[in-house]
Amino acid sequence: MGLAGQAWAGRPVQDRFSSLDPRPDNQFGIESITLSDYAGFGLVYRRGFVGHLSLGVRLEYTYPDVGYGQLQGFNHSVELTGWVKRPWIGPFFSGSFSVGHAFMFSVPSLSAVALGGGVDAGWAWDLTEHLGLAFSMGIRNTVVVRDATQICTLDDQCIVVREAFVPRFALTFGYRF
Repeated sequence: MGLAGQAWAGRPVQDRFSSLDPRPDNQFGIESITLSDYAGFGLVYRRGFVGHLSLGVRLEYTYPDVGYGQLQGFNHSVELTGWVKRPWIGPFFSGSFSVGHAFMFSVPSLSAVALGGGVDAGWAWDLTEHLGLAFSMGIRNTVVVRDATQICTLDDQCIVVREAFVPRFALTFGYRF
């Protein structure tokens, strides 16, 4: 009994999913997103570390309404994601810090900037060894730090700098490497 206890104590304790197959540490993704009733797309890079966590950066673009093509908006985010099973597969929860930037295309000096954050939850699936698909939903809120009342006369036209809780949905097609 004493030898068996010593042998068990000498082995490292592993997560039950860590031995299934090694996962690449990096993921690049293309997202189809909605913010409130506005559609857009995003580019995301994530780096897995410390077992069940990944750190990522995201750039999002939201399409302007018809007739408002001169009013452009981008969102830059840093996110920390916790994966329940292991990175890149299964359920996950994410928190992000965002900088939103809305500007007039013909006069870029007319711009508004907002800081904010959000939380997301979702599920990711393996398609192949390196390709994956994920769906997430969450909520985001921002606070305007530099206002441009000349261009953001209507809150709905400056969705990335809107001071309100905005629902966010994303479908991400990712490549792991």
